[in-house]
Amino acid sequence: MRHHIHHAPRLLVVLCFLLSASAFGATLKPTGKAAPGEVLVKIAPNASVDEISAMEQGAGIDETERLSTTRTGTIYRMHSRSRSTEALAAALQNNPQVLYAEPNYILHLDATPNDPFFGQLYGLKNTGQSIAGIPGTGGSDIDAEAAWNVSTGSASIVVGVVDTGIDYTHPDLAANVWSNPGGKGNAACAAGTHGYNAITNTCDPRDDNDHGTHVSGTIGAAGNNSVGVAGVNWTASIMGLKFLDSFGGGFTDDAIAAIEFAVQAKIDGVNVRVLSNSWGGGAFSKALLDEINKAGENDILFVASAGNASSNSDVNPQYPAGYNTPNLIAVAATDNRDELASFSNYGANSVHLGAPGVNVFSTVRGSSYAFFSGTSMAAPHVSGVAALVLAHTPGMTTAQVKSAILSNVDPIPSLTGKTITGGRLNAARALGAPATPEFVLSATPSMRSIPPGGSATYSIAVTLAGGFSGSIDLAASGLPSGASASFTPNPATSSSTMIVTASGSTMLGTYNVTITGTSGAMTRSTSVLLNVLAATPPLPCPTFSTTSQYAYSYPAAIAAGDFNRDGVTDLALPSPVSNTVAIFTGHSDGSFVVTNVIAAGGAPIAAAVGDYNRDGKLDLAVASSTGGNVSIRLGNGDGTFQAPVTYSSGATPFWVAAADFDGDGKLDLVTANNGSGNVTILDILQFFAPAEQESLLTLEAHEANEPNTRH
Repeated sequence: MRHHIHHAPRLLVVLCFLLSASAFGATLKPTGKAAPGEVLVKIAPNASVDEISAMEQGAGIDETERLSTTRTGTIYRMHSRSRSTEALAAALQNNPQVLYAEPNYILHLDATPNDPFFGQLYGLKNTGQSIAGIPGTGGSDIDAEAAWNVSTGSASIVVGVVDTGIDYTHPDLAANVWSNPGGKGNAACAAGTHGYNAITNTCDPRDDNDHGTHVSGTIGAAGNNSVGVAGVNWTASIMGLKFLDSFGGGFTDDAIAAIEFAVQAKIDGVNVRVLSNSWGGGAFSKALLDEINKAGENDILFVASAGNASSNSDVNPQYPAGYNTPNLIAVAATDNRDELASFSNYGANSVHLGAPGVNVFSTVRGSSYAFFSGTSMAAPHVSGVAALVLAHTPGMTTAQVKSAILSNVDPIPSLTGKTITGGRLNAARALGAPATPEFVLSATPSMRSIPPGGSATYSIAVTLAGGFSGSIDLAASGLPSGASASFTPNPATSSSTMIVTASGSTMLGTYNVTITGTSGAMTRSTSVLLNVLAATPPLPCPTFSTTSQYAYSYPAAIAAGDFNRDGVTDLALPSPVSNTVAIFTGHSDGSFVVTNVIAAGGAPIAAAVGDYNRDGKLDLAVASSTGGNVSIRLGNGDGTFQAPVTYSSGATPFWVAAADFDGDGKLDLVTANNGSGNVTILDILQFFAPAEQESLLTLEAHEANEPNTRH
């Protein structure tokens, strides 16, 4: 049995027997863990007691908990001791009063690499200081100082931190923790309590992990108090909403319950305007989306971390950040040089912006401080700026706050094409503060390798902001003895090329080269690595010999792939003479046997192998020279293929190749059309996949906390 089950009155118990598997059906294919024998179900508001009671005995549901009531129905968690999740849903799948049913997914933290951390709070003010030994780039911050000239926050704006809780006794947080005046959010919560614990169904959100306390410090550690650090808001009101346990694990129903407390508190008159959510992952949950939408209907902004899988969220969405709902902002992580963090998810159509999330210094339990990394650390920067905007202009709607943040980012090269805005958070601009004239340097690639006597070229980009005008003098330092650097042009206004030349006597080694730009009193820098390596002679061409030959009718091309998934490469040979494609199955000794001859009209002349529908089985794309088309044959994973689906190309295609040409994560096709003298690109628009994904949702909060650097 799981961590808590709430017994409900008889009416609520019978309500759960309307449960349906309509949301499962044939598409329920869990890819991870869910609470056994439990489902989350939404019941239509017009369900009658008689309809519900008729299903009670057969359903086997013994316990229930009402989570939330929305405009279109009520969401419950239901449990059965006698049935699995799938069986429970299948037994009730056809009831028309059930709007959806889904697993109660198990959620967890997702830690990022735990390199040792030292440094300081560069996210609020970056002067180029080193973080974990990596020099920063001056100005790669959220421009907090300029924002604080407009507002330093307000205790009237309540920010809910949906996480592992909060250490509300921390000396750098205590003054900025929300206190319940009594009965707000939950009638049982007494005056002086600080939020809600959905795991224990109590009003004590005390943190037992550190993650929620770290997030809270970024949002609102007390500022200008001669203690520890300063948050984005010097003055704030932080509500603890705990649903993750001491190990960072939790359940979807508890996430909903935690959010629901904040929504009810808002309905009760508490000015909750922002929810900060540094967790996510796994499958789409209608119940969770309903609750986020309910928060939006109550004018609450929902800020979510994009995730730490180094993944394109347009292709592989993580939830809740991946929900397409108006009140949500999804946040990627950047480092102290304005580079996209190596672990951060991204998405040109699904992730809104970036914010500092690598080696972020903030509060943890026990009056301590630590460096954590992750999109979990990026999201509270955005949550904090949202609260700062509202403190300055309390009457703004959620839509207006979201627009103020997203319309005023600092564009940075690393987020171009990676996020919707292409920029990193800027607090001052979001508050409408006068922009500070600024320039930022960046260099690519980050490392070059040359032999003694060789040269390397780097591209230097100069990004101007805040109305900056003027030229920048460039110089390089940290070069090895005997090496020199030149810049063209120099001074620069937008870009320059740096050429580093080593002498024949330059010592071997790796060198950190700092590139400094100076304009008047303003100095900014970035750095690159130069590897000086011993020259290696070119390798000779290998020798080949014929080991075997196989007869087949005038093959025109060869494509290779493991079609039967036995770990050995197979061959596909199109023959325009016999109008066939032969499958040569490979054996571990390097021999081949023809196991399948596929009829293919139109003089098949070329083939390309790829997993076009992403089901883990290799497929074939075959170009038909006289047919003027390309046919797709989906693989069955056993060396056989399904019937072809045909697409027109140019006249007389002589070749076909597969690659992701538009960067959307899907394989596309290109044909070389000899007859029409052109090239045709065939862009895959969709996959042959279930209309709605029902994979496991996992919760991830993203700290690097083993070991922590604590102070």
